[in-house]
Amino acid sequence: MRRNQKKGPAGPFFFFRAAAGFTMAELVAVLVIAGVLAIIVVPRFAGTEFRDAQLYNQTAAALRFAHKSAIAKQRTVCVAFTANTVTLTYDANYGTAACGPALTAPGGGIYVVTGPGGAALAGVNFSYDRTGRPSAGQTITVSGVRQIIVEVESGYVRTQ
Repeated sequence: MRRNQKKGPAGPFFFFRAAAGFTMAELVAVLVIAGVLAIIVVPRFAGTEFRDAQLYNQTAAALRFAHKSAIAKQRTVCVAFTANTVTLTYDANYGTAACGPALTAPGGGIYVVTGPGGAALAGVNFSYDRTGRPSAGQTITVSGVRQIIVEVESGYVRTQ
């Protein structure tokens, strides 16, 4: 060995091959991890929890929009519930409480929230007056589990 030449480490850890690839153990490990993630994650997105959460969030947003619209337009805004749908309408005339045309969504079109799949709503139809006060306090239940509360005095929409 020459005097100025340093001896480098030897062994498979420091040995680089020209043809790089994955070992069988690495491939099996990746497949096992992907399989475990698929078993855990896919049912959450395909299951009822995701659909219920979607309907819950969209219903709360619709109620907040109805409250703000009643104040901004100085008109009565009505909220109607069916099995899995929330429909917003308003009174085209100032000072009356008869709802008629559909409320326009921020992006255009009619403001209707429809729950996907088996998601269900339980609520009583009510209206916001032109000051944003609801005709009655409300507790809206989504799929029998999560609740949205509309405060009697302020019309504030509270999620739990």
